[in-house]
Amino acid sequence: MVPGESDTKGRLIAACISVIGSASKPCQVTVRTIASAAATSPAALYSHYLSLDDLIIATAEHLYVQINHERMLTLQAAIERSRPQPAPLRDVLAAMIGPPVRWSLDPMRPYAVFRHINRMQGLDGASAGLRALIDQVDQYRVFAAYLKKAAPWFDDVEIGWRINAALGVRTQVLREPRRTRLLTQDRLDLQDPDAVIELILDVVEPMFLPQGKARFPQPSGQPTDAQTSPGT
Repeated sequence: MVPGESDTKGRLIAACISVIGSASKPCQVTVRTIASAAATSPAALYSHYLSLDDLIIATAEHLYVQINHERMLTLQAAIERSRPQPAPLRDVLAAMIGPPVRWSLDPMRPYAVFRHINRMQGLDGASAGLRALIDQVDQYRVFAAYLKKAAPWFDDVEIGWRINAALGVRTQVLREPRRTRLLTQDRLDLQDPDAVIELILDVVEPMFLPQGKARFPQPSGQPTDAQTSPGT
């Protein structure tokens, strides 16, 4: 690494956060505006990142590390509170879902970067770099292990399916607040992160309870339960 390289990349990421946070339209997020905010040149930006999208994705990855760190701290606190018993199901789900909700409703947090990423995905489809960011699931595998302890009646596939469904509920609540207000007659407090987290948990927690167990369709060619049961 050449002297000053890390400092320049850090300034570019900080400038990217600032420009996206203050932009009222995606077209205002440009190489020139970010380079100017970082007190550097477009050429310097391109010496570190292949494109504007590459910088935005690197910025999102930087922030994603922070969100996942908060998730793990919250999960660890839940584990410690419940020792020697497994962490309660609701606490594990709250650790997985809570930090992004808090970020999205805190004006001091740079959640606008993730909203911008969503717009990029919607306008242009997912680039290879964006797809790699979306496909990061290692943090969810950590939660899967603890959800399996809290809901041992489900196998790994069933746990994974429910994690994805729970994330879908959270994403729709955060991404479409206007639709949520319309559907709920504007009678829910969607600005209180604690209230929003509890509302989401009320929906997703039952997915992991025994009565939420549903039979998955078998992939083509896979034997059914009847075909593999003893005596047949």
